[in-house]
Amino acid sequence: MFKLAKETFLNYLLLTDDADTEHGIEKWRVSALRIMIIVGYSLYSLVAIHSSISAQQVGFYVVLPLTLAFYVMAGLQLWLSKRHYHISAYSLLFSIVAAAIAINTIVKIPILAMLGPVFVFSLPLAAFILLGTKAGMICMVLNIIPFIGLLSGFQLNQFIDNHVLLDYANAYIVSIIFVFFNICSPLAVARASVAAKRLNAKISVQNRNLQREKELYRTLFIDTEVAQLVVSNTSVVTEMNQAAEKLLFCQFTSLRAPVSLSTILPDLALNDKNECVINRTTNGRMKTFKVSRSVLLQDSYYFLTIQDVTASVMLHKTLTAQALLSRQQSVKDNGGLANRTWLENKLKQQLDNPQTNICIAAFKINNAQFIEQKFGVQYLALLVKKLAEHWKAKTHISASIGSVEKDNLTIITELSMVDAHSFMRSFVELLPKNILVSEHKLPLDFKVGMAFSDINERNPEKLINNALYAVTSSTAQISLYETTSLERFIEHQEINILLNEAIINNELSVVYQPKVKGDGRLVGMEALLRWHSPILGFVSPSVFIPIAEKSGLVALITQWLITDVCRQIATWQKAGLNVVPIAINISGPDLDQEYFHEHLVNTLVEHRIQPQLLELELTESARSLDNSKALATARYLSNWGFCITLDDFGIGYSGLSKLVSYPVKRVKIDRQFIKQIHVDERKAKVVEAIMAMCKVFNIDILAEGVEEFEEVDKLLYLGCTTFQGYVFAKPLAVEQASHLLTVGNVFAFKQSQTVSKP
Repeated sequence: MFKLAKETFLNYLLLTDDADTEHGIEKWRVSALRIMIIVGYSLYSLVAIHSSISAQQVGFYVVLPLTLAFYVMAGLQLWLSKRHYHISAYSLLFSIVAAAIAINTIVKIPILAMLGPVFVFSLPLAAFILLGTKAGMICMVLNIIPFIGLLSGFQLNQFIDNHVLLDYANAYIVSIIFVFFNICSPLAVARASVAAKRLNAKISVQNRNLQREKELYRTLFIDTEVAQLVVSNTSVVTEMNQAAEKLLFCQFTSLRAPVSLSTILPDLALNDKNECVINRTTNGRMKTFKVSRSVLLQDSYYFLTIQDVTASVMLHKTLTAQALLSRQQSVKDNGGLANRTWLENKLKQQLDNPQTNICIAAFKINNAQFIEQKFGVQYLALLVKKLAEHWKAKTHISASIGSVEKDNLTIITELSMVDAHSFMRSFVELLPKNILVSEHKLPLDFKVGMAFSDINERNPEKLINNALYAVTSSTAQISLYETTSLERFIEHQEINILLNEAIINNELSVVYQPKVKGDGRLVGMEALLRWHSPILGFVSPSVFIPIAEKSGLVALITQWLITDVCRQIATWQKAGLNVVPIAINISGPDLDQEYFHEHLVNTLVEHRIQPQLLELELTESARSLDNSKALATARYLSNWGFCITLDDFGIGYSGLSKLVSYPVKRVKIDRQFIKQIHVDERKAKVVEAIMAMCKVFNIDILAEGVEEFEEVDKLLYLGCTTFQGYVFAKPLAVEQASHLLTVGNVFAFKQSQTVSKP
């Protein structure tokens, strides 16, 4: 109850400055007014009570209504301070004047009566605090009147007869003046001073924010290479960055009069998406611009972003023309055979009957390049035509025959899957090894791929593509189209494309798995990549990393990982955390890159990170195309202070050679030697041998993939003291890793996580 009353009282005094004003008045002024009224009248109450009792004893009853009037006025002043501040403030000033007049009037002793005008001298200070400069200056001028009265000795008590001399009149008057000058006024000044300090702090924060906004404005608008305009709702261009001036050949900064948007972009017509493409002649050349609009924080202005898409448009037109030309060329007859367009139309007619089983057989000449080089290009077309003649002569089956590529023969027949394979095998066995074409015996080397129509697949173009895919994706002479193999191929291609976009769009993320001693003490962490695609969802590293290695994206991924980890280490250092070495997986192709070491070192220099804080883990399976170059890069990085570690040690054959030739400082024993080591003595012997060998080279040992404490105990017995695995901690997000760096021990970290859970 007391706590609630105290909080209510403090809130009433408005001691905080969370809001600038209270009903349109500065909050600190209202607070100073209430402090002066409450403190002053509370302390005056002692004088009022004692003087009233003394006055009643001597029959000087005028003191009682006078005292009561002042306290009634005090209550009105507090009540009016909420919504009628100015009335309350002027009333307080009037109370000071009234108190001074009362002292000068009813006090009999001349020296004490003179303290009344002295009391009025506090009026300007109160006016400055409560009402501002103007009121304070007026009070200073008005104080000339009591000043002259004091000099002339004029007193109001000379007009009052029958004065009564109270025994403690001196104490009463001095106490009133003491309380006001020594307590009320200083508290009001202190309140104003606190408000001024808070205001200065707020202004300092606002200035820093303005500075950051200015820097952000310069980064996003002035210094950016993207052309941007700031336009008012009246279509007047108010600002234009240097990129826009350069793109539009417009010296905006030198223009004195406002320029209209229609003058710069006369053909601008934004669509529903606030975008449009316009053509404009600049510097004598036709340009194509893509213009997009985005709203600023202020509703009266908006951004216009202009991109030069001339090259993109021209490329699109060129590709379209090339595709059209390619299509026109593909419909030409190949050696007198029907083209793909004819085949697709014919197949479409046959697919109109849902009961028909259709087989599409694609023949591919394997030695087409040899025939073209030895006999001439025209002989390849003649060979394909001869193969079609053999089909007609030996099968006597109705078929649609054509050629979709120069080394291809495509045959469409009405055969089921069961009959087609055996029939095709028989036809292949009847074909000769060489075919006579214009007195030349051409060797016949070919493969056949077959695809079949079904209820779900009735697309002519796709059926032909299926047959072509079957013949190119297999080494068998006769192969059937399988949906799963194509889907797997397409899936890999999609992942490859999306992974490239993920690197550009910063969709990758990093988690950190701790490396610890047996007592849980943190000694390092390994940075592990994660990819959560907005299209595919979570993609396992075991899926996208091999695809990245095959497609050549692994170098870009490694560069991204290095930059992200270095940025995170710098963030931890600025936060004052005790950062441990962070390990990054490096592949053989990374070491083959000519500028890999320069990128790594430059990134460390940029973020002011010591090389000892970055550990490079070379995987056992990482094979370099140029071993001498990879070795030179590894030695260069080791000389810089990087820790070189062999990961997955023991699963391949190159580990021992790397252990000898590379500047290795640590070896991570693979999980397959750690699992169940406490019950498998053969694994224990292998690990013991590895440790003995590493001891000779003065190389540290780390056991990875530890999942049971029994394995930890066995490894400690063997002499291994550093571990990484789920038994200690799973990979952690950045926030959890930051907390772990603060704690420094995985067991203490787990305990804190358990306590923090509800």
